Amino acid sequence: MISPVSLLSFANTGLVHRWLYLEAGILHRDFSLNNIMCRIVERKSKKGVRERKVYGVLTDFDLASLKEALDNDYEKTSQQRTGTPPFMAKGLLDETEPLHMYRHDLESLFYIMLILATHYEIQPPTKREHGGLRSRRGFKDLPYQEWFNTESYETLASLKRTFFASLRHLNLSPAFEDFRSWLGAIRLSFRRGIRAKEIHEEELAILSQDGGSEDEDTPEYDNETLGGHVHYSALINPARKLKGELKGLIIRYDPPQTDP
Repeated sequence: MISPVSLLSFANTGLVHRWLYLEAGILHRDFSLNNIMCRIVERKSKKGVRERKVYGVLTDFDLASLKEALDNDYEKTSQQRTGTPPFMAKGLLDETEPLHMYRHDLESLFYIMLILATHYEIQPPTKREHGGLRSRRGFKDLPYQEWFNTESYETLASLKRTFFASLRHLNLSPAFEDFRSWLGAIRLSFRRGIRAKEIHEEELAILSQDGGSEDEDTPEYDNETLGGHVHYSALINPARKLKGELKGLIIRYDPPQTDP
C-alpha cells in the first residue's frame, strides 16, 4: 500500500521551487496536480536493508519566467495572470495583485496539497492491480469541486476568499487525516496575511482621507509575504509537528534569517 508519507513529495517539491527562485531567479507560475510528479527509488543499503526514497519532480516550465523579466513587464497583466485556474492564487484571479509573486506559487502549492487530501483516497494493492491513488468515492460533489466547475475568475476568487475567511472544517480523506494540522496551519498563515493586507489598505485609506502623506506615518507592510505571514518557512515548518504516521518526519530545510 502507498502510504501518505510517500505522497509528501508533492509538498517537498516546494523546496525545488524555492531553489529555482533564489538561485536562478525563476518563477514556475503554473503549479497544478498535473505538473508535480514523484520518482520512487528502491535500493538495498550496505546492511542489506531495502530502502525506499521518494523524490518530488517539478515539470512543465512552459509558463515559467525570470523574476527580473516579470519586474520589468509589470504593466503587462497578460504575462502575469498565468496558471491553472483551480490552483491559481486569489490575488491573480481577481487582479488585485497583477504582478506574479513567489507567494502566489506557494498559494498554488497549498491548493494542490488541499485537493490531494480531500479528493483522493488510497487504494490498497490487489493480486490484479497495484495500489495507488484513486478519486474519493461516496460524494456527489467532492470538497471544493466548485473551484473546477466555474469558468469565471471573479467567482473563483470569491470562493477562495470565502475559504480563507470561514475556516470551515476540512473534509479530508481518512487516508490524509494526519495532514490536518499541517493544512490548517498553512490556511491560518494565509488568513492572517490576507487580513493584515486588508488592515494595511484600510489604514492607508484613512491617512489619505485625513490629508496625510503616503511617506509619513505609513505603516510598514511587506506585500511579497503578506505582511510576513506567507513564506516558505510558514509552509514547511508545521510539518515538523505532525503526529500519527507522519510523526518524526525528516525535514531537510533550515530556514534562513530572511525567507521569501
